[in-house]
Amino acid sequence: MKIIYLKKQLSNNNGDTLIELLLYITLLSIMLVVVTIILFNLSIFQNTITTTANANDTVRIAMKEITQNIEYGYQVMLPNSGNVTSSELTVQTDSSGDTISFYSQNGVIYSQINNETPLALSSSNVYTFNLQFIEEANTGISPTVFVTLTETNVGTTGIKTSITYETASTQRR
Repeated sequence: MKIIYLKKQLSNNNGDTLIELLLYITLLSIMLVVVTIILFNLSIFQNTITTTANANDTVRIAMKEITQNIEYGYQVMLPNSGNVTSSELTVQTDSSGDTISFYSQNGVIYSQINNETPLALSSSNVYTFNLQFIEEANTGISPTVFVTLTETNVGTTGIKTSITYETASTQRR
């Protein structure tokens, strides 16, 4: 008797109602929208981190090149010495008079040895501006040069980053 009753109940089950089906579809849609928003925001966050890291690496390499040349140069020559800001720095590399100059043009940092073709130290993807050299202290023996620059970068999704870098370097003679 129990078996017949169970068969009747199973055969009377006609499936889900339309309201239940709509409820399932609505809940599934809400979950898909939430997951899509989370994935989109993660993508933007990853692009911001990648953009910033690439810009930091580019500028860090340029700043290292500049500070090493100041530290190991024979003579540091700023166009305007005496705690005056300059946008170009020239370092005499040895006693023979060879020089290397650093400057920024159209958002790219360049180094130029003597009068040879300039070499880009920063990439064209990273726009650098406000490159400044300030001779902070010059005792006549070892000048200290304060280097500052600002870079901006726009990632693939249009996210803009802007960072200012500062360092000081003392000539080691």
